[in-house]
Amino acid sequence: MKSAFIRIGRYGLKIILSALSLVGVLYLLAFTPFGNTLLKPLVEKKLHSMFQTPVNIDTFILTHDTLHLHFHDTLTNNMDIQGKFSLITLNLHSFYQANLSKLGGLNALDFPLKTSGALNGSYGMMMAQGSATIFDGSLQYRAKFNHFDLSDLHLSLSSLNYQSLMQWLDYPHNSSTMLAGEIDLHGLDRRDVEGTATLQTRTQTFFPSPIVDDNTSFDFLSLFTDDHGMIQPFRLNLSLNASVDELGILEQFAMLPLRGNADLKAILQGDQDRLVLDARTNLAKSSTYARVHWKRLRPSYVYLNMDHADANALFHIFSLPSPIEGNIHLNAESDITNTTAKLSITHGITHPDIFKQEYALTQPLIHFTTLISLEATPKVIHYRGNFSSDLARLNIDDTTTHESMLRDLLKAIP
Repeated sequence: MKSAFIRIGRYGLKIILSALSLVGVLYLLAFTPFGNTLLKPLVEKKLHSMFQTPVNIDTFILTHDTLHLHFHDTLTNNMDIQGKFSLITLNLHSFYQANLSKLGGLNALDFPLKTSGALNGSYGMMMAQGSATIFDGSLQYRAKFNHFDLSDLHLSLSSLNYQSLMQWLDYPHNSSTMLAGEIDLHGLDRRDVEGTATLQTRTQTFFPSPIVDDNTSFDFLSLFTDDHGMIQPFRLNLSLNASVDELGILEQFAMLPLRGNADLKAILQGDQDRLVLDARTNLAKSSTYARVHWKRLRPSYVYLNMDHADANALFHIFSLPSPIEGNIHLNAESDITNTTAKLSITHGITHPDIFKQEYALTQPLIHFTTLISLEATPKVIHYRGNFSSDLARLNIDDTTTHESMLRDLLKAIP
């Protein structure tokens, strides 16, 4: 029995000594200058794979509780990380700086970027927060990573140069516009995204640019599909408050020569099967509400109600001189195949000089009201309506065509 205990003790001692020897070897391989020298090529290879570009390490110091890593690419972009590292808990508490002033290499964003901040956490959950200089403005950010997948993101934007942003998007643009706001998103790693965004623009000068005909930079479907075009499950609950003091800065996205200003409040909710957008705006001094439904990311329903829009302001939005004054009311609804709409103008007054200049029509100044409704199918459009002025009256029958409706309406304007 005694000899058995001795053998067990000797065996246990061998295990302990072997474990200590392994720890000693690992320590020599990892946490000493000699070990750092051996690990450096492996770390370089890992960084090369991570950033998809050749990387050279200038400084690599790893001890049982500290880390200092400085590396650069072939374009002189560089990053520096220094901090505390816990071998037992695998927690990292460090500060970082990145100077990515050259395009390419470590800079995969294709615009100059300088940033600094702090990293805290471990593989399971890591927090990054800091500041950056971007598009000649400043960006404050806070990000949460679960197993290195971005989960939550908070951005605070200040004085971003909008023209620099448009140049990055390869759109022609000429304005002195500053962009500011906040974006707060959660659940990105689960594709169950909730968040809010508040954006404001301030434009001092604006000059129209040629509209890009082939606008393919933004693809709505690509946001939710994989490389094979298959829709990946998701859920959204997002709200947006935006204030734009010069709508012309959106001309490349709308593909229209816009002007004027507007505020927008919108909510986007739903999933891959049914997505709903509710939006309200004061476009053209109106009270406007719109709702859009998507079924499997394809538009399936549109509703629009515009009350008390100012005719001059509405034409101005599309860079057109207004041939009339008055209040415009519009209500439209469509399930994509069938559409109904009602348009009314009250307190209307014509501008004879604009009619003559833009439409080659000669008529006197008149006061009028009108109501026109339509029902449209893929094959036919039916109109109903009436027009009354201090000079003439007109009723439009149900069977009139688009061309005859316009012809009859113009007859009522001497």
